[in-house]
Amino acid sequence: MINVRMLGAQTEADHWLEQGVLADLKGQDAMPILERALQKLRDSRAEMDRAYDQIGKLIEIERDNQAIPEHDTALERILKAHPPIERVSLTSTRFANIGAGTGVSINYGPIGANFKELLENLRGDLRILQIETDRTIDAFGNVLSAAQKGGFASIVLSGRAPLPERVMHSVDQTMVYVQFHNRACMTAIAADMQVYPKGLEWIPKPR
Repeated sequence: MINVRMLGAQTEADHWLEQGVLADLKGQDAMPILERALQKLRDSRAEMDRAYDQIGKLIEIERDNQAIPEHDTALERILKAHPPIERVSLTSTRFANIGAGTGVSINYGPIGANFKELLENLRGDLRILQIETDRTIDAFGNVLSAAQKGGFASIVLSGRAPLPERVMHSVDQTMVYVQFHNRACMTAIAADMQVYPKGLEWIPKPR
């Protein structure tokens, strides 16, 4: 659910940014719309903090408790066969520095060799996403004052401000992270199903 809230707020931020640019192009007061876009981006960033803390708690649980050996074996077997996936990056991505003509690349990396490494990878990638989102928020705030006099759209579309590239990169990497998180969940569920009912005896049986 944290991922859903994080992605939902990001999507709303994109929507209101687009509406703000359109309002500015029409000569309308875009400031309230753009302020709403910036707030939604901050909301998404707050959800990243919540997710980071939750993953930290999962890491502590994994460290302090003994897992069922059969589950560890099943999970590690699945992870070993899992191909590299796209991972979050500040540079090696579709929308990093694309305006400078540096080309397009994608950062592929391992999902993890075991549950501990999987959780650590999730948390590490989320930390990178937090940094990128902070940069996007700063870039947004630096040009927001232009909306008070009009001309926000011209600054953004002219490439004189880094905001468009930051927004594209932030959105892209948020989607990359959410997909990584989904893959991690599916992998753990697959391991659960392989060892069921071992360790899951507490689940009510169908009547």
